Amino acid sequence: MAANTLQKFLTGDGVRLEILGAVPENAGACLIVWPCMGGAVQMYRVPVETFTSRGCACILYNPRGHGRSEGEMEIQAMSRDLDEIIRMYVPSKAPLVIVAHSAGANACLQFAARYRPPEQFVLIAPVLDSRESLFLMYQRKTIAEFIDIVCTYAHDDAIVRRVLADEKWLNADVWKSRGYRQMLDDVPARIHLGTFLENLFLPGHNAFAELERFAGRTRIFMTENDTWYPAATVRGLADKYGIPIETLAEAQNHFFMGAWEHVWAEVLRLIRSLSTEKTEQNESKEIKNGF
Repeated sequence: MAANTLQKFLTGDGVRLEILGAVPENAGACLIVWPCMGGAVQMYRVPVETFTSRGCACILYNPRGHGRSEGEMEIQAMSRDLDEIIRMYVPSKAPLVIVAHSAGANACLQFAARYRPPEQFVLIAPVLDSRESLFLMYQRKTIAEFIDIVCTYAHDDAIVRRVLADEKWLNADVWKSRGYRQMLDDVPARIHLGTFLENLFLPGHNAFAELERFAGRTRIFMTENDTWYPAATVRGLADKYGIPIETLAEAQNHFFMGAWEHVWAEVLRLIRSLSTEKTEQNESKEIKNGF
């Protein structure tokens, strides 16, 4: 089956994005993968050929500031970019499945509320409130995992590490009075770190309402050992909104090491069922129109 191989995308405002994957002709469904904050889709080893051989398009999306994509990490711009990509590559009748990891789950829920909702979300170790995540990490003393990711963007991370050493910067008055935004924006880095931290964590992004809105088309996979977000919050919301949730014993940490093969097998089964359902619906419409 002929397929259009993806490598890059130029947004309407001239930002070069790295998008990988392939789109077969007449794709019957489309898988979109949204990575964690600061991560890249290459982390997840998506078996693209397995999906495309079954007529499913794969769009592995590195938003602005992720992977080799240019630009600043800003959720509204990321959402707008993905809408452009979908409009260009995905047939309007093809069911969408979005697999999103960590803070990517928060972002993709916000995308769906503003643009095209998928038929199914698969959220992996979702971070549904950006501030709650960091307060947990400071409390459990796992914040170094976050700081290390932020520092990969800086050419000299000394100032970044000093500001983020404790949770005081999350207080809006402290942030403003100490001029942290400008101080961190002045640090030579791939992105404007002060603007990024202010936009994402002051006051923060919460996707509880969006999760409730899309509860009927969502399933969640968790790890037994998540150092980034309170498992009790995720389980409480899933129970409240009636969302299927599964904890994978093989998932070694928040980054789901050891469990991605299981995830992709489940996603493939899900896409097959959606494609079958869509075909049956179309056939039913054709029969009705024939009488």
